Amino acid sequence: MVQAARLQWQRVGQPYPGFGVMDLLLVSVGGLDRGGLEPFDLIRAMNGQLLTGGDALQAEVRRHPPGTPFRYLVSRRGELVEVEIKSQRVTRHDFQRYFYEGFVPGLLYLLLGAVVLALKPGAYETRLFLVFCLAWAAIPSLYLDAFSTYRFTRIFLAAFAVLPALQIHLALTFPERRRIVRRHPRLVWVPYVLVAPLAIALQVHTPWIPPAWAFVEPAIGAADWAVSLILLILSLLKTSFSGATALTRQRARVLAAGFTVGQLAPVLGTCVEAVSGVAVPYLNELWRLNFLFPLAVAYAMVRYNLFDLRAVIRIGTIYAAVTGLVVLAYGGAIALTNLAFASVGLAGSQLFSAVIVALAVVVFLNPVYARTQAFVDRVFFRERLDVQASIESLSDRMTTLLDLARIVQLITETVEALFHPSRTTVLMRGEGPDGYRPAAGGDGPAPLAADSALARLLGSRQLAVTHERLEEDPTLREFREAARGEMEALAAEVAVPIFFRRGLTGLLVLGGRRSGLPYTTEDLRLLRILANQSAVALQNARAYTALQAANAQLETALRRVAILESIRANLGKFVPRTVRELIEEAPEAPAFEKREVDVTVLFVDIAGYTRLSEQFDLDTLNQLVERYFGAFLDEILRHGGDVNETAGDGLMVIFRDDDPHRHARAAVLTAVGIARRAREINADLAGVSEPIGLHVGVNSGVAAVGATKIEGAVGARWTYTASGPVTNLAARLASLGAGDTVFIGAETRRRLADDLPLQDLGEHRLKNVEEPVRVFALAADRLEAAATR
Repeated sequence: MVQAARLQWQRVGQPYPGFGVMDLLLVSVGGLDRGGLEPFDLIRAMNGQLLTGGDALQAEVRRHPPGTPFRYLVSRRGELVEVEIKSQRVTRHDFQRYFYEGFVPGLLYLLLGAVVLALKPGAYETRLFLVFCLAWAAIPSLYLDAFSTYRFTRIFLAAFAVLPALQIHLALTFPERRRIVRRHPRLVWVPYVLVAPLAIALQVHTPWIPPAWAFVEPAIGAADWAVSLILLILSLLKTSFSGATALTRQRARVLAAGFTVGQLAPVLGTCVEAVSGVAVPYLNELWRLNFLFPLAVAYAMVRYNLFDLRAVIRIGTIYAAVTGLVVLAYGGAIALTNLAFASVGLAGSQLFSAVIVALAVVVFLNPVYARTQAFVDRVFFRERLDVQASIESLSDRMTTLLDLARIVQLITETVEALFHPSRTTVLMRGEGPDGYRPAAGGDGPAPLAADSALARLLGSRQLAVTHERLEEDPTLREFREAARGEMEALAAEVAVPIFFRRGLTGLLVLGGRRSGLPYTTEDLRLLRILANQSAVALQNARAYTALQAANAQLETALRRVAILESIRANLGKFVPRTVRELIEEAPEAPAFEKREVDVTVLFVDIAGYTRLSEQFDLDTLNQLVERYFGAFLDEILRHGGDVNETAGDGLMVIFRDDDPHRHARAAVLTAVGIARRAREINADLAGVSEPIGLHVGVNSGVAAVGATKIEGAVGARWTYTASGPVTNLAARLASLGAGDTVFIGAETRRRLADDLPLQDLGEHRLKNVEEPVRVFALAADRLEAAATR
């Protein structure tokens, strides 16, 4: 590659034919300049002289200054055509174009293959991927040489011929072996046998092939290249959905995306030119996408940690750099020390210098290095330090606990906070034949038999097991199929053994990470530490739990009484105030029948609740809604309202009073207060969450208030609410707009005094309301003044 680049640099300033031509006298394909010729035209003669090869053509062009016209006799798919083309000068821009479009992509492929080999040197797939990278490195970096200087044509043609076989080989074995290859391992060599005749034919001249058919061999090679690439991409796409492990599927997705984006378009374009002889527009620009494959794979190696690359980078680069800095600082300190002693005449003593150096190493170097390493851990290994600190904290907390459920909860919370698995389960060995069951009871995976393959594997090997380890570790072959099925039944991506007194007493089972990333070697080491530190606490808690279960039966009656008292004391938290009062008045037969009552109904709901639910996770969304609704409830209770119904993002509040004017005013002032509190919370959450708007509607009148029975085939449910046109109109008024405007019905307006700044919006037609309705609004710019009156 370096020699080819040097030869291209030497061509700068020299004349060239104005088109790329192979030593076989075939005009270039793939985006090189063609000077008006068509792909794979065959040059037969030049200025009336028959040509024997590309060297003769290039030499003749170099004998004349740039711009000299030459007449060529061209065989174009069996037809002879005579054309005149002026020679051109190779410019620095031409070399730069080759460097960035040919040499640099080739170098990236070489580096990619070298990095994968360094990270996973013993794997068969790594060696195959390295050969693939070598072939792909040769094609862009030697492509221009194959159409100009001809020094490395044989290497280029060899890579061009063998690449389809390599791609089929990858499709059959990477990132996991196909079933047919597992049954017939020698099948991977069939593609090499098929391309061997083509590879030989491209390396030697074949005088028995007519000139009109000289393009056939390279055209077949280009077609093989395109077909094999399509098969490889399809194979990777299949594996990305049906691969045995999450890591396998992730590798397949990365490679499929890299091949599709970086190689498919330019390879297909080159194939079209080679087979049809028709130029593909912008093909040279398409070949620039070749950059993307090594870059995409390199990015994914870091982004998805495909080979534990982050740990390699940290340990191999950061510590090396820091050690260098420490050594430089130490050397500088020694140099300053020597200068200081030289100024007082003590530099000549070799023994004295040796003693000073030894003391400096003991006193300064080791402490400085230790502190520097601690600093690097804090800055660059923060995640690992956080995990270790969390595990140590968990261990301290478990030493004083005997509640098995609480210990399991602490373990689960710690694991979920550190590794974010989709599922975490602690299984403990039981006394009966069921084997391993969820430690804290409740819903969980089916029991794991004590003599299962997974239990025997964990007990004998004492290691954390993942799907990747089952697939890739040849020493686990005897357990592979059965243990894989048992892990799938447990919905487990990782199974970590828990040992007590050298016996397997439990399992820590984790599902796949929610991020889709695989568990790294460092993750598995930390999970083993967590399991080991949890073993004693789990065993002691299980014994204590058995003792407590016996005592629990004696306290059943008292507990029932306490539960009933708690229900009575907390009834107000779950039912409307009106219902509570009715029950307290007549516990045996509360008056739930419907009655016509003059009320004012207030509807409030959050505008854009669906958008918020898409923006935040469920816990954050619940916290936001609780904060807003908690503030709203303060205003409702302050003005005597009764929350009748809640529905996710909305409230229905009923106001009752002997004086209809009073409950109408209380409802409006409550709406004003709710709007004010919403604006205050929006201001507090600026930058964290988008401000919310409110739909607020108020209407007064006579409504049917009481219990409503909803009856189905398997049971009935009662709800206590207000119904009728009054509530319907209040809800329709709320839907008129979002913000902090309160929309008020005509009856409510009639009951209010003139001190509130109401705006008459005229008549509106509302959904499901037959007659037009007159609507009033409380002006937003005077809400604060109205709320304080």
